[in-house]
Formats: sequence, C-alpha cells, structure tokens
Amino acid sequence: MRDLQTLIPFVQTVRTGSFVAAAAALQVTPPAISKAIARLEAELGVRLFNRTTRRVRLTAEGVMFYGRIGALLAGVDDAVSAVTSAGREPRGLVRVSVTPTFGRHCVLPLMAGFCGRYPDVKVEFSFDEVPPSLVDGGFDIRILHARSRETSYMLRTLCDYPIILVAHPDYLRRRSVPRAPEELARHDCIGIRLSSGLAAWPLFLAAHAVGGQSPNESFLHHPNGPVTVAAQGDATLALCLLGGGITASSIPVVLPYLHAGTLKAVLPEYRLLTHQGRRQQVFIQFPHREHLSMKVRVLIDYLTNCFQSQDYAAINLSAYAM
Repeated sequence: MRDLQTLIPFVQTVRTGSFVAAAAALQVTPPAISKAIARLEAELGVRLFNRTTRRVRLTAEGVMFYGRIGALLAGVDDAVSAVTSAGREPRGLVRVSVTPTFGRHCVLPLMAGFCGRYPDVKVEFSFDEVPPSLVDGGFDIRILHARSRETSYMLRTLCDYPIILVAHPDYLRRRSVPRAPEELARHDCIGIRLSSGLAAWPLFLAAHAVGGQSPNESFLHHPNGPVTVAAQGDATLALCLLGGGITASSIPVVLPYLHAGTLKAVLPEYRLLTHQGRRQQVFIQFPHREHLSMKVRVLIDYLTNCFQSQDYAAINLSAYAM
C-alpha cells in the first residue's frame, strides 16, 4: 500500500454501510468512493464488497482485511486524538532551565499553587548558572537574566530584578550598620568571583532616595572579606543568612527574608548597577508562539501573572533596614 489515504474510503464505507453515506462523510461524490474502492480491490487482487443497487456488504476477504486494518486505524485515531487533546488541555511534562538562585528562591515556591491548579502537568527544573541551548538542550522554557541574542525564539519580560545589599540582623548588631557606602570597607562583604575576576559593587542612589542627594550619585566598592564564592550567588546568600557578612542579591530573591526579618536591607537607598548599566530584568523564553502546547502556555502565563503582580523596582526598602 502506498499510504493510509487509500484506505479511508474503504473504512468509511464499512463504518457507514454505503457509498452514499461514506461520500457524504468525506465530502466527495458517491462515484468517487466507488472508484476508490475499485482501485483498492485491483491493487489487492480481491473483491472487498458485494454490491447491490441499495447497499454493499463485505466479502469474506473484506471482513478479514477490515479486521486487520481496523486496529491499526483505531491506533492512528487514538494518536491524533491524544495529540489534539494535548494542544487543548494542559497535560504532560514541561522542562525548564533557570539559574539556581532565582529558581530555588523565586520559582519553586510558586509550584505548589501551579500543581494544585494543573495536576496533569509535570515540571522538571534544571538549575543552570550558564543558560544551555533551549532546543538542543530539550527545554520548553528558559528563564534568563539578560535578553537573548537568539531572535528566532519568543521572549517575554517576567519581572524587574533590582540588586541590593543585605545582611543578617545579628551580623549588623555585632559589626554595626553601615550608613554610607564608604563604611563598607570596614565590613565582611561576601563577594562573587567571575571568570573576569572578583565582581565589584557599583552602587547608585535609587530614584526614590531623599535628602537632596542626586539619583545619579554612585560609588564603586570592591567587596573584601574572609569568604569569596566562585560564580554561585545562591552560596553567598546562604552564608549571609548565617550571619557571615554583607552580600548582594536581588529583591525578588530576598523579599521573603526581609518580610520575615531574617535579613535586613543595607544602605536601602542604593541599588547595584548591572553590566553596562542596563535595567535589571528577568525574561522567560520559549521556542515559538504558534501551536504552543497548552502545558507550556499555562506555565508561562502562571509565572508571568505571579511575578508581574509585584513591582519590585518601586519597593522602598527603608522599612526593612535597621
């Protein structure tokens, strides 16, 4: 057989009981059905139907043939139905790549609510400091801290990601609270070493700063302390939570700790400038917009709604300082 298409007129005739009904179901003429059946019989070398002026009946060979291909076509129908259903209903596995710090502290806490709403969707997370390839890595979604250069993919802004300084209240009581950037030199500052070297802290006054100071005022601090971590922001935060010193982290990550009082904002009127002074944002990336599976769509929409309900850039941190 050349393809399954040649079997459709035969199967439809069996199911409906006549050429006329089969033609109506397939939106063709009865002679077209008759000719298709005749071609199939000629190819097989057997008669499949006994025809009368009013109806058709399967021959013994026709019964045997339909019995063999019926299960096959039922499997095809089931496959089509399953794929079509997957496009309409959120079901199946979604693979997500995200940085460890943002993933653990910002995304994972939202998953209980998502799984309760969509119990048939399973989410698998990969914590990657360096974002892997979206398609080659087999991911449905990547969560990024910079705009991707891969313009063939869709990119949606997830949230602002302002970087601030924080410390455990016990550390600040023990070592005093810095009131100006220059005082950071007397503190244990937990730094991150990147491939380019130890990351500096370029501080600038946030737009809501008061006291007559210019919002453009800036200060560059090189963190100094007994501990430096190589390219693992989550590790610096863990040490900070144990009272190990002052570190830099983002508002979305530390906001629950600020609410709980386990961290305090240090120099709350300042923010850290990102590379080249760009606005700090987090993005969610996915391969395409058309025919996006429902399981991926609902996760993207859920995360977007959760994060965009909070304006992190507008938060005044003075209430969380000592």
